[in-house]
Amino acid sequence: MSKINKRINSLYKRIDINKCYEINQAIDILKKSSNVKFIESIDVAIKLNIDTKKIDQNIKNTIILPYNNGQTTKIAVFTQDKKQIEIIKKTGVSMVGMEELFSYIKNNKKEKIDFVIASPDAMPLVSKLGSILGPRNIMPNPKLGTVTNDIISVINEIKLGKIIYYNDKYGIIHTSIGRINFDINKIIENLKILILSIIKNKSMLNKNNLINQVHLSTTMGIGISINFLNILKNS
Repeated sequence: MSKINKRINSLYKRIDINKCYEINQAIDILKKSSNVKFIESIDVAIKLNIDTKKIDQNIKNTIILPYNNGQTTKIAVFTQDKKQIEIIKKTGVSMVGMEELFSYIKNNKKEKIDFVIASPDAMPLVSKLGSILGPRNIMPNPKLGTVTNDIISVINEIKLGKIIYYNDKYGIIHTSIGRINFDINKIIENLKILILSIIKNKSMLNKNNLINQVHLSTTMGIGISINFLNILKNS
């Protein structure tokens, strides 16, 4: 614990928690402050001005980040089409099938899965996993493109950098936008595209006031408040 506290205290000495940093400066601080023995992710927390008790104000959507986020994504696919199953396996997706996959997920509730894709005819079976997949926000959904007959296209999009983002009960969107070793411009572009997507897909709210605060952090770091409005200039 002493090593952890020492490292965190060192981070606080580098950061003014009351200051709103420009994005380049914030990322530079994160890069210089990363001293763990693995490549940390760059995570973002976006605080929204929404009432999460109102269903129509909650946000859940997908986006393809232009530079991926460096995360290893685990995909599960439900389909009855045997020919398609063989093609899917060639993409590197091993969790594919119907009843056996259903039983596996049911008996391994904590298994790390980032996306669940299903063909429409598989949904009666998949819906029975609602209590497991729903709370984790990975239940297949036609609006998110994860209930489809064109499963290969969705898998390809995920490999390109497709992510699901959504707000929690506090109105905050948490997601990863890269790795600490990414070029700074790639991190900025990923964040910019994410913010623009959030604003674009919530047209019923005041777009100018939708986002309250944006904080960047690393896996083992502390949050840095950034001036997100300057990122959106000329967009």
